[in-house]
Amino acid sequence: MKPLFIHHDTRPVRTSLECLMMQPGKVPPEILQKLVFTHLGRPDPDLLLGPGIGQDASVIRIGESIIIASTDPITGSIEDIGWLALHINANDIATFGVRPRWFLTSIMLPPGSGADEVGRIMEQIDEAASELDISVAGGHTEITEGLERPIIAGFMIGIVKDGRYITSEGARPGDAILMTKTVAIEGTAIICAEGGDYLKSHLGEELVNEGKDLRCQLSVVKDGLTAFSTGHLTAMHDPTEGGLAGGVHEICDASNVGFEIVEENLAFHKSTIAVCDFLEIDPLQLISSGCMIMTCPSDTAETVLEALDAKGIQAAVIGRIVRDSSERNIRRPSGTQRLARPETDALWKALKKVKSV
Repeated sequence: MKPLFIHHDTRPVRTSLECLMMQPGKVPPEILQKLVFTHLGRPDPDLLLGPGIGQDASVIRIGESIIIASTDPITGSIEDIGWLALHINANDIATFGVRPRWFLTSIMLPPGSGADEVGRIMEQIDEAASELDISVAGGHTEITEGLERPIIAGFMIGIVKDGRYITSEGARPGDAILMTKTVAIEGTAIICAEGGDYLKSHLGEELVNEGKDLRCQLSVVKDGLTAFSTGHLTAMHDPTEGGLAGGVHEICDASNVGFEIVEENLAFHKSTIAVCDFLEIDPLQLISSGCMIMTCPSDTAETVLEALDAKGIQAAVIGRIVRDSSERNIRRPSGTQRLARPETDALWKALKKVKSV
């Protein structure tokens, strides 16, 4: 039987990937590869490191200097949004072993916001900038239709001489994987701040206040600069959305290698364990700014750990890099299994729970 009609449509065919409904948080790597990284304007020989999976910032050559530039938004927090915006962007620069120096910000507020809200956010940005000796170099502030809460997009810049930085691309088979501090620092702090009253009624005031106070550990600038100064690192990455699980996948994506994580070597704050157990979320998939992932030759790991300890920074070897890039495993007491790549950050599920009651 012949078709009733033939429609000659010359428009590009939309693939199933392009029609995919995405979850809150980072866009999936396959979408970035197909629809983002294929549309980047003209090539520039002075762009030494551009967009890529697991890349925390761009590297740009200007004369004899190197500019490290990063951008990140704050979308999951209201209470500490200005403070977080500066620290999260500073962390991205620190993953290159470079000190962050200049910050620019776009502040978008929902209709009905008062001038006091602008002042509150800027006071937080100023506080965080003073903590890290950073200058606020510019920005933009507006009331934006369609928003229900504030959003900040930050932009951070650092400068260094050529060759005096590290990327997330250099992890090699046999390297040790190190992690500073504890898992899910930022996620725990945000959940305890945004859902404090509800959580206190179930977990107790002390535990929730300790979780909220984890915000004081959010910066990894000292972690990154200290570890880089040893001269032993091969790669470094800041695990943000997607948590530690997403972070180790990303550093191995960038380096084209695999990993084996040892679960019993991971450190968790007691508030993180309590909050994640109560809300039934996976701490390994909870936004983890505040800890730094780094790799180094296994025979130099102790030297790096000693340097961090001398600065009062808790750190441990949590696994190793393997050659096969498809091998992405976690060794648990029950046996070794594949560590899933998060589809979305556990923070969104947690915030829905604490704000719906």
